[in-house]
Amino acid sequence: MATYTRLRYDVTEIPLADLVRKVMEVDDLEGLAASDRPATRETDQSTPYHRRYYDGFDTISPVYRKLARQLLGQEADQLYIQRLPTCRVHLRNSLAVGEWHRDRDFGHDPAEVNYWVPLTKAYGNNTVWIDHEPVTAEYGDVIVFDGANSWHGNVVNDTDISRVSMDFRTLPRASYRPSGKKSVSFGMPFLLGDYWDVL
Repeated sequence: MATYTRLRYDVTEIPLADLVRKVMEVDDLEGLAASDRPATRETDQSTPYHRRYYDGFDTISPVYRKLARQLLGQEADQLYIQRLPTCRVHLRNSLAVGEWHRDRDFGHDPAEVNYWVPLTKAYGNNTVWIDHEPVTAEYGDVIVFDGANSWHGNVVNDTDISRVSMDFRTLPRASYRPSGKKSVSFGMPFLLGDYWDVL
């Protein structure tokens, strides 16, 4: 059975989807056009939507940090937070993440905690699966889980909508050990000031 915690936030105070739509230059995140082939681990971050998200992240950053501060509360001062949250675009007929994995298999610290933030409805075959079970969620939910040590991934999206989400990780400051390891998606060093930041 999948193990995770569901948190909620007020999307009128923290309008992440509105900002992501703005930087992606689209009217409807759920209406993003279907893909002609499933993404792979090598291509799952290479759509034009991803490029616009990362290029425009300065617009999103203050609201992301507000969300993180709200979710983490007093714990924030004991944690490092992922500086640039990862964008996931799960187009119809495609995948948001190219393979099933545990984050520790890609150099992540086993003490990290994942926060998955859907910006659209997430259900059935368009959602994230944790320990091989689909997670049903909606905009305003945050799913907190042990992505470093739990199997997670997705399947080909055969629903009527595309799913867009972002996710970030935290790491206890006491567990931080500088190393030469880098993130698989961007080759970003797992170092404070690169991958990690403070709130």
